[in-house]
Amino acid sequence: MAQVKKAQVREAILRSANELFTEKDYASTTLADIARHAGVTMSNIYNYFDSKLGILFAVYEPWLDARLERLAAEAALFATPREGLRHVVLAVLRDIPSENRNFALNLLQAIATRQADESYSRNLLRRSEASVSAILAAILPPERRVILDDDLLSHLLFMAFDGFALNYRLVGPSRRVERLAELLCDLILADSHSPRET
Repeated sequence: MAQVKKAQVREAILRSANELFTEKDYASTTLADIARHAGVTMSNIYNYFDSKLGILFAVYEPWLDARLERLAAEAALFATPREGLRHVVLAVLRDIPSENRNFALNLLQAIATRQADESYSRNLLRRSEASVSAILAAILPPERRVILDDDLLSHLLFMAFDGFALNYRLVGPSRRVERLAELLCDLILADSHSPRET
């Protein structure tokens, strides 16, 4: 007889994984931990997900998508391109990597420790880069939007995001991130008609 999948079982698994990944982290959480915490069997886990990596993506993607949606709404409120750009850079390099008990580090752990037979897609990274590029396109003066081609600036920010998430776990918040944000604003807006606020 075929297994009938139930939404509440899947949600219990995801809720359990989210709590454990937040409390402990991906590397310290086993599938058995998730099953026990969710009150399901290991076979239930495998009825809904192929791997722990699959569970993480099911938890992580909506978390990051929601955070980027919030960032878009926040960025639209700033009066000048520099203020909006600075906010986006600080969100990607400082705020999001530290939020929810350094939840972003879970994805780094998962990718770094994945088995060769576990499938991995760069779709989340590409979609997130496109989201940040769209946010930046709404902020930047038209003559500076060329730096958004092929999502290059967003890609740079997300590669740095990984480093800041790891750094946050190792030593806490970076003491130079705000200066770095100012430097990026200077470089990105160098030729624009948006003078730097003092």
